[in-house]
Amino acid sequence: MPYVEKLCTKCCHLLGIDENDIDDECACGGKLIPLELDHDDYITLCKAWSRGGKIDYTVHWDLYNAMVELKKKDIIEYNLKMSQFKTQLEQQESARAKIKTDNRLKCPTCGSAKVIRIPGLSKATWVALQGVYSIGKISKTFQCMNCGYKW
Repeated sequence: MPYVEKLCTKCCHLLGIDENDIDDECACGGKLIPLELDHDDYITLCKAWSRGGKIDYTVHWDLYNAMVELKKKDIIEYNLKMSQFKTQLEQQESARAKIKTDNRLKCPTCGSAKVIRIPGLSKATWVALQGVYSIGKISKTFQCMNCGYKW
């Protein structure tokens, strides 16, 4: 069943409405108006005006109306602005991904992230078996599961 996307002027949500439905009223009582931007462009704007990790899909009328006007008035400028939003979002995503991966512990020898903490029981066993000679082994905290290096 084909649908059209409409925005509610009261609750500010984007709704998919059956194209044969002639009712222009949202369940909240607000008026439904047609979405005047491409769906992907609207989602890009949603991501751009969201703060934090959660995306806010409700309409921010000032930005939405400005972008609709820009699209009607100067499509080249509109496309340039949308391109800037997309580039900015890609940079933010890349920065978030880098932060997540850079915080993991890595082996100083091979760079592998397959690292475990050497358990205290293992250290105690070495002390019991070798006494003073186990100092070199019990001073290590981590072991790489890839190359075996301990540090």
